[in-house]
Parts: sequence; C-alpha cells; structure tokens
Amino acid sequence: MILLMETTLPFSYEYTKVLQSVSVIAHSMFYFYMFWLAGTALYSFYLEFIKRNDSSTYFAKRLIELPLKKFSFPLVLGLIPFLVIYSLDLIWLKGEEFNPVHNWTLITFIIFCISILALYYYKFSFGLITLLHKSVIEKESPDYLGLMESNLKNHKRSALVGVIGVLITLLLVSILNVGKLEYNQSDYRFDFFGYLFQFDVYFRFVFYLVLSFSVTFFISLFLNLVWEGLRFDDSEGMSKFIEEKSLSGAFITVLIQPVLILIDVFILPKNSLSYWVFITSGISVILLFLIANQLNAYRKESLKLYLNYSFYLVVFVVIFISMKDVIAFANVLKPKSVEISQRFVAYEENLKTKLNIQTVTINGEEIFIAKCSACHTFDQKLVGPPYNLVLGKYEDKKDQLVRFILNPVKVDPAYPPMPSQGLIPPEAEAVADYIMKVYKEGKQ
Repeated sequence: MILLMETTLPFSYEYTKVLQSVSVIAHSMFYFYMFWLAGTALYSFYLEFIKRNDSSTYFAKRLIELPLKKFSFPLVLGLIPFLVIYSLDLIWLKGEEFNPVHNWTLITFIIFCISILALYYYKFSFGLITLLHKSVIEKESPDYLGLMESNLKNHKRSALVGVIGVLITLLLVSILNVGKLEYNQSDYRFDFFGYLFQFDVYFRFVFYLVLSFSVTFFISLFLNLVWEGLRFDDSEGMSKFIEEKSLSGAFITVLIQPVLILIDVFILPKNSLSYWVFITSGISVILLFLIANQLNAYRKESLKLYLNYSFYLVVFVVIFISMKDVIAFANVLKPKSVEISQRFVAYEENLKTKLNIQTVTINGEEIFIAKCSACHTFDQKLVGPPYNLVLGKYEDKKDQLVRFILNPVKVDPAYPPMPSQGLIPPEAEAVADYIMKVYKEGKQ
C-alpha cells in the first residue's frame, strides 16, 4: 500500500479536462439508455395494463423488446457508463463530504440493475404467455388455467417492479445531480432527505421523464418504421397504429422540452453557469425546433427520411444536454479541482526534489505582461480596476487570489467581468506572487 501511494500521483489541473471529456461520453451513453429504458417501461406498462387491447398489447411487447433485445444493450449503454461515472466521481469528488454522494450513487446503480432484471422477466413473460396460449389445446383444464394465472401475476409483478425501479433511478439521478450542483467549499453537506423537498429535484425529475418519453417515441418510429432489420408482419395494420401513437407522443414531448431546458438553465446555481452552458443549452433548443420541423414534414409527405433525421437529432440533443450537465458540474467543482491540482504540484515538486530533478521556474512578471497588463495597472484604471485598490483584501490570502485568477467572477458592477485567462495553477500562483510583491513594495 505504501508503494502504491508513492507511485500514484494526484491528478493535475490539465487532467480535469480529460475527466470532463470522458464524463461527457459516459453521461451521454448512460442518459440515452436510462431515458430509453424508463420511457419504454412506463409506456409499455400503460399499454399492457391500462389501455388493454390487442393492438396495445402488441405494441407494448414490441416496445419492451427493443432496449432489451440483446444483453449487450443494457451492459454497454447503461451499466458500464454508469460505473465509469461512479469511478470518475471517486477520483474527482475526494473528501469525506462526498461520501454520501458515492454511497447513494452505488445504491442508484443497484436499483438500476434490479430494474433491468425485472424488465427482462417482463419481456420474457410476454413470450411465455403467448407460447402457453398457442401450445395448450385444453384451454379449460385446471392445470392450464392455474399456470396461466401464475404467469400473468408474475408478468404484472415484474413490470411493476421494473417501472418503480426506473422511476426511483430517475429520482435518485435527479437528487445526485442537484446535490453536486450545490457544492461549496466552506460547509458542503449532501443531505439526501433534505433534497426530497426541493423544487429543483422534482423539476429535473419531470424533465428527465419528458426526455424519457421523447427518446422512446423517436426510437420506436426509427426502429419500427425505418430500420430494415426490424421488419414485422403488418397484416393487421400495426405499423399504422405504432406510427400514430409514437408520432403524437414525439410531437408533444419535443414541443415541451425547449421550455424545460430554458427553466433548467434559469434555476442553475450562478457558479455553475458559463458560456458553454448557455451554448450547449441553446444548441439543444435549436435542434428540438429542427426536429419539430422534420416531424411536421413527415406528416405532410410521409418520407421516412425525415424520421431518420429526427432520430439522429434526438441523439445529439441528449449529447448536448449531457455536455451541459457535465460542464455545470465542472464549473461548480472548479475550486475542488484547483485544490487537488495544488496538492499535485506540491507532490510533484517534492518528488522532483527527491530525484534531484531541476524544475523550470515560472516567471510571474512575464505572464503578467503577456496576460494581465492590457487590462490592469497598479495605479491607473484601465479595463479593470487598479491593483492598488483591490489587492489589499488579499494580503495573507494568497490562496483566494489564486482561485480568483483561475476562476474569475464579476465583483464590481463598475467594471466588466474578468475573462478566464486559461492559466494553470502554478502560473496563477506565480502571477499572484508577482503582483502582491509589487503591491507591497509600492506601499513602503
């Protein structure tokens, strides 16, 4: 264990960009499959046990078969990306304050697995009931009636467990996401039961529900009506039934989502916002309007090419929503990333000293001239305030100054917000040392 601790470095500030990129990919895959499975389970349950007619039962059966057609679907699209997200959280969210987050993430994973297993049995029982009905001649025999009754009970029970499981999964993911967005360095505490009474959690839950139905309807249109590999016997006009139900549901959910995205951005914490959060949200809204236009064109011309485009655009909507969430998390957790990267710098310097490796000194004055001097001087107002007026509050608080340089925020309404200069922690520290040195010399 000691050898492992000596040979494993903390991650640097640059490595957080790698973590974000991997996180976007993992979130996109997990979100897509979670939404697909949740929407499919809910709509299939409605068609099978509430709507209850031959056409609805057939559609319910085809719906639940799609996300569970192969075992690789839940494994590759759902469970592995979830474990990647969990692993990234363990790396990124270090500290005792994050232990409840990790514990509830693991609980969410277990519930998601139970949901998948229950829905697998629900899918299997569809075929079992059909097989019994076709193979048994004596439909009035007590053995047949008892077996059929037992299978129907298990059929409904497994569907109910699966539906409740995916709903709990959506709720827990909503709580975890809201909890991460409320991170602050001073007194962060993940209060799970407190989140159960927050508006943000239930808004995000509803948002995820709408996305779930939207993804389900578009996949149904694409796979049932466009994808050549899933042709089926249409002797009873089922394709028309599936088209009508899926198309109307797709239209409704697409029209609702832009409003939900705008509200979601509006209620995000201020420290989670950045240009990229607005850009990714804006692109999602634009794509949704394009999808609505494609659906309208399909209604008029019945060209399956429009459904093809709509499906791929929905995939991109999920990707950009995932990207927006990851960027918002990264913005909130930037102070934590700086803290971890500073430990990395200290560890790296200590290791280089042990190995007698000379380090290149970072010149704070050169960075100041290149990055800061266009907007700041010490005794005159330029684009930003003179340093002599603002640096006093940072005396003996170098860490706060470094964090501000790395992640600037608007402070004085008389001046425009300072843009991020793209510095790494050692560069920001060198600049802070230089300007504080000049400031103190000027006071003498």
